[in-house]
Amino acid sequence: MQENEHIIYKSTLLNQLDVAHGYSTRGFGDLRWNKNRQTFLTTLGMAYENLVMGEQVHGIRIAHVDDHQKGKIIPGTDGLISRSSGILLGVTFADCVPLLAIDQKAGVIGTAHAGWKGTLAGIAREFIDHMKNEGADIKNIYVSIGPHIGMCCYNVDEGRARAFQNRFGMNEKIASQAGNDWHLDIGMANYMSLSDAGVPQTQIDVSEVCTACHVDSFNSFRRDTKEAFGVQLGVISL
Repeated sequence: MQENEHIIYKSTLLNQLDVAHGYSTRGFGDLRWNKNRQTFLTTLGMAYENLVMGEQVHGIRIAHVDDHQKGKIIPGTDGLISRSSGILLGVTFADCVPLLAIDQKAGVIGTAHAGWKGTLAGIAREFIDHMKNEGADIKNIYVSIGPHIGMCCYNVDEGRARAFQNRFGMNEKIASQAGNDWHLDIGMANYMSLSDAGVPQTQIDVSEVCTACHVDSFNSFRRDTKEAFGVQLGVISL
């Protein structure tokens, strides 16, 4: 992929449902900058002024937002829920797990940012509980787990690996040891959390794209230098 290519990554599952959504890729630049966000959203056919985002502090707080929050960043939050058809919910990510969710029948959408701390603390279940509180039916919730760092590239110390084993059990698809090295798959951990929360497994789409492996396509906090580091943006709308 050339650096100036505006390629948008989409969930196969959400595409089948004709849900307005998308994930930016490296060609859009660093999505911490408003100009790049505008370019990405214009390419998607979405209005930048309708975007609402969380501060993303690696916690599990979920905020319910409406048209009054358009254009704002909600402090202290890592997840957002809305019933407003005029709102565009966004979540930035580099290696952390972005979640986009929808119940089309109830008219409820949500985004969540799941780093290792939020994953371990149970943000996925908290996210689904808040969607249900907003009127979503667990049988009708569909979730996209977007591009994130894979187990192949996410090496951690033994303490963090043991913490995930204590939380998720001895599941080698989540925490695995190779020699003296431990690796985590936080995408799989969130998949299990969503399933445990009641979301049908056939209604969870897990991206197999590793942000650290795909150098030309995605920014990666783990891989890139401080000077070259950037983030992607995932968005969803009713």
